[in-house]
Amino acid sequence: MAELSGRFRELQDVTSSPTSGVPLSLTQREPEPHANNPPLYDGDPNSCRAFLSQCLLVFALQPRRYATERLKVAYVITLLTGKGREWGSAVWDAGASFCTDFEEFRAEMTKLFDRSVKGDEAASKLARLRQGGRSVTEYAILFKTLAASCDWNEGALRAMFREGLNFDIQDESRLRLRLRRLAPHSSWRLEETLPSKSHPPPQSPLAEPEPMQLGRIRLSAQEKQQRLVQGLCLYCGGSGHFALSCPLKAKAH
Repeated sequence: MAELSGRFRELQDVTSSPTSGVPLSLTQREPEPHANNPPLYDGDPNSCRAFLSQCLLVFALQPRRYATERLKVAYVITLLTGKGREWGSAVWDAGASFCTDFEEFRAEMTKLFDRSVKGDEAASKLARLRQGGRSVTEYAILFKTLAASCDWNEGALRAMFREGLNFDIQDESRLRLRLRRLAPHSSWRLEETLPSKSHPPPQSPLAEPEPMQLGRIRLSAQEKQQRLVQGLCLYCGGSGHFALSCPLKAKAH
């Protein structure tokens, strides 16, 4: 790895040295913004995508410093440790063809290490997600992270977020302010999903069965996802409303 780091510095020197006799443009004279190195990556399957995204940000901030594909690959490999370093050093030493193209290297690394949830798996986890013992901030961050990997429409996301919230929140005004800060530029505001104080969610004894729970039959994660995507009520399956304002649910209690 020490040899690879030395080679990385040599590649940087070559790409950063101006051609003799060629004046630098004003843009080239301007220093590139500082970029912190991402934390070392040890092969953790749940953080591979985040690590590579951070590397892409470094390349975007300092395009002159990382001007070649091979230099980008070398930079990423110097940030690997553990099992990640074992793989990176092996493919570099073997002269793998994808080490000359960062996108190909990224694809190979993702194929090997990335196990982050996406698509149907993310949607299934989102359908089962509940605030539970988490703070509202922690719940909102986890929800938004999973939502970014789903293709649900905004109405379904609002409904699902509200379904997962605890209803024993003492200070709703403070909660709305915190949620507004979490998603100030989102096309839908998280605080808009909260139930109104003037219309609290109906409370019912735990012993009373709800329509979707009759006979101890509950909606599966797939059935919940299907209803959410179609904009249907999770309680009765009807359209035009969600479970919190379901007329059948109100009549049942």
